[in-house]
Amino acid sequence: MLLDRRDLDILRLAGKYRWLPYDILGKFGFDDLVCEIEKLALNRLVYISKNRYINLTPKGYALLQSVGYNYSPGVKRAYAGSPTLRRRLEAAEIMLTALRAGINVYQDGTDSLRNQPMFLPAFSIQDETKFMSTANFAGFGHWGNKAYMLQYVGSESVGMYMSSEQMYFKNLESAFDNTLKTPSALIFAGSSYEQVYEQICDTTPSNRHGVKGFYDFWDVWQKTDMPIHLLSCDEIGAMQLAFMKEPDLNARIAKIAYGEKLEYDTEIPESDGKVCGDATLIIAADMNMRRVFSAIESSRKMGRKEVMVVAYKEQLQSLLLHILPFNGLVKPLFIEPMIDKVFSKELPLYPLDKNSAATGRIKGDVIHV
Repeated sequence: MLLDRRDLDILRLAGKYRWLPYDILGKFGFDDLVCEIEKLALNRLVYISKNRYINLTPKGYALLQSVGYNYSPGVKRAYAGSPTLRRRLEAAEIMLTALRAGINVYQDGTDSLRNQPMFLPAFSIQDETKFMSTANFAGFGHWGNKAYMLQYVGSESVGMYMSSEQMYFKNLESAFDNTLKTPSALIFAGSSYEQVYEQICDTTPSNRHGVKGFYDFWDVWQKTDMPIHLLSCDEIGAMQLAFMKEPDLNARIAKIAYGEKLEYDTEIPESDGKVCGDATLIIAADMNMRRVFSAIESSRKMGRKEVMVVAYKEQLQSLLLHILPFNGLVKPLFIEPMIDKVFSKELPLYPLDKNSAATGRIKGDVIHV
């Protein structure tokens, strides 16, 4: 049997993200993997569980170990509804979004956070610290010269241990950069922008709120002074991460799109500039919503004639058009033509095997089994 690099990548993902959800691959643009997964299943390297999760067989684990990947099958199987299974599935959704954006998801240990672009799931650092027993984060990211803590927002993931988790994040500063100067932010990820936004706007306390330092996400949204980005775990979110992993892309797009019409906005520093002297520009493709709200409110108070909110078409249609005051002051603009001007094409989304060359330890594209 011959395995190409994509086959190996499927095995690596199934080994690292145990109980990888099978039926959501198409949501992230990986429809073409079905035949390859079936081929691996026929050769008894993976199997699809009755709950539709992709799992490695003992033969699959042995193969990975033979080529240098020491993934553990775990001490026991996760049962339906268990926190372990829930957190694995949440991390997998974020992982597939990051992978589609060309972000490395294969590394282990916090020492790998020095690299960019990188997503490190929380379960990868369980062996490094006992902190995981009192934490709720899904993982950490490093891209676009910024550090991120990612929290999954869902019906069972309603909040975080704010003080202790933010302290742990701060203690990781040297893992991202030994100068301790990497800007940091939170990402609230979920099944869709609408779902995440609705949950952080619902101020009904959960039964965990206020217990042992646990805060619901609506309270974190109101209290923390860190930037907070929303992320939809699907292809739209992958487009967002592809945007965010490009350093200083806001400034580059604004300058090329508006040229001499653009000037620095000394009155509203959270904006991306001022156009034609009296229009606020804010590029919202990174979905940093508090920055958007702040720039709009400041513009309204100053009597600005217009606020141009620039985002992907899908972001505008799925959320922004429904929550921002598009009533004469705010004007929606699609970012795709502006990206074309910067890159001469749209930012690419990646197939499964596009990222592996920089992260694999296998020489060549084919291995014999």
